[in-house]
Amino acid sequence: MGKDIRGKELGVGISQRKDGLYSGRFVDRNGKRQQKYFKKLQDCRRWIAEAVYQDEHSDIRNTGSLSLDAWFELWYEMNRENFRYNTLKARRRRYEHDIKPIIGHMPIAEIKTIHCQNVMLSLQGRFSKSTLSQTRSLMKILFDYALDNEVIRLNPVNRKVKVIGGTEENTARVLTIQEQNKLTACLAHYSFRNQYLFVLNTGLRCGEMIALTWEDVDFNGRKICVNKTAAVISSDGQVIVNPPKTKSSVRDVPLTQEAFRILQEQKTRSAVNIENSKYVFTGNNGKIVSNQNYSRTLS
Repeated sequence: MGKDIRGKELGVGISQRKDGLYSGRFVDRNGKRQQKYFKKLQDCRRWIAEAVYQDEHSDIRNTGSLSLDAWFELWYEMNRENFRYNTLKARRRRYEHDIKPIIGHMPIAEIKTIHCQNVMLSLQGRFSKSTLSQTRSLMKILFDYALDNEVIRLNPVNRKVKVIGGTEENTARVLTIQEQNKLTACLAHYSFRNQYLFVLNTGLRCGEMIALTWEDVDFNGRKICVNKTAAVISSDGQVIVNPPKTKSSVRDVPLTQEAFRILQEQKTRSAVNIENSKYVFTGNNGKIVSNQNYSRTLS
């Protein structure tokens, strides 16, 4: 493991010269040492990661031989720190369902505009226009990344690759009083009753409700502060918490009488759920519940 000029460990294959340049090096699968110098440590680490991945998944002398599947995995690993968990999850889902079955096996350098058009045509009538736009956007991102890294000369996702034939979007609407009363009655015996009713009374998104902690609750002022959102990523309740996507999503929400009552009830319950007692809403086992479980239970 290499070190910088102050003796700090930098990672496998990385060291710093006396002139301040960072050296990245590794031995490829043919036994030949590959080495490159950088002014910035992060650029050196990025090059090492990309070069080692390409060496393991393709002919290092011909990066164009990478399949789109391999290129997606490379892009995913190199950019996972730049996106939220839910964003990455959605993009992997779009790739696996929409793009991979059609052109995932093809060498990236051989993919033409007509192949990308074929991807969009295969989805015609199956998804909404917004979903189709996400698929097209992901294809463009992947090929832009290849273009930036000089793997291809032109991005095949051009203006000829259009979003066509999308199904109509479901229009969001507010529940009527009668519908709210019917929903409340149906929730009487649900284990997540308080969570559903709290969302109904406050307008919080599911991720915002999951991320709500007791520090966000102002009982005296009868309001809550919404300042983060959460995603549960494993069966043992591992949680990723991020700030909201936009500044306008950070807000104070006044509590209705019902929402206030729910918080008081949850406060009493939280003493039992020691592990995640800082969170307002957990399952009966004391663990954080995922967005998917809330949706599945309600459906």
